[in-house]
Amino acid sequence: MGSLSLDKIDHLLWLGRYVERSQTTLHFIMGTYDAAIDSPDELWRGQLQALGFDSTKDSASLFEECLFGEACPSSIKNSLEAAYDNAVVLRDVIGTETIAYVQMAVNSLEHAQESSAPMLDCALIIDDIMAFKGCSDDYVADDVARNIIKCGFSIERMDLYLRLGYKLELLEKETHKLASRIDRIGIPYDRAAFKEFIVRVYAPGFPENATPEQLAQMLRFMEQIF
Repeated sequence: MGSLSLDKIDHLLWLGRYVERSQTTLHFIMGTYDAAIDSPDELWRGQLQALGFDSTKDSASLFEECLFGEACPSSIKNSLEAAYDNAVVLRDVIGTETIAYVQMAVNSLEHAQESSAPMLDCALIIDDIMAFKGCSDDYVADDVARNIIKCGFSIERMDLYLRLGYKLELLEKETHKLASRIDRIGIPYDRAAFKEFIVRVYAPGFPENATPEQLAQMLRFMEQIF
């Protein structure tokens, strides 16, 4: 792990997780917003409730909470601010250029909040996050630090996919990414839990025949990895 302290390792992992939470959740919210326009049955409300939002609100207030709310940890505002808080204490590890893209994502969200079409303007946040990911590849010189951030990306994606029953077909890809990096970062992890998780991801009939109970069990194993 070189000169990385345990504190910085924790910040790197959570930087990756909060950046990915912002991106994946925003994609999910934008997809749900489209469904709200096209689906009068309002089944989309249950999808947002799964993220912890108050689905009883009128649609305008609900989507405003999803983007800018302070009460729910899953809001884009809270996720981006948490990502920035982790980034600023890592300046000597990830560099000013990399941090700048997290700041730009926060600024884009603030701009969207003042906009008459906030959901449309939130597309800029996706661009900023993708720029952060590219910059971290180019400017983070420490291989371990870079891989810890990427492990954070994968862990958060898998967490959200399982909680939401969303893009389950991508779990195999994310599991492979995590497996290729996890032994290179020097962080202790629960090998038995990760092995059990892998067995279930590659089980016959997954994800086509996955039940809510199976997804919940997989989530428990995944939460034990780190």
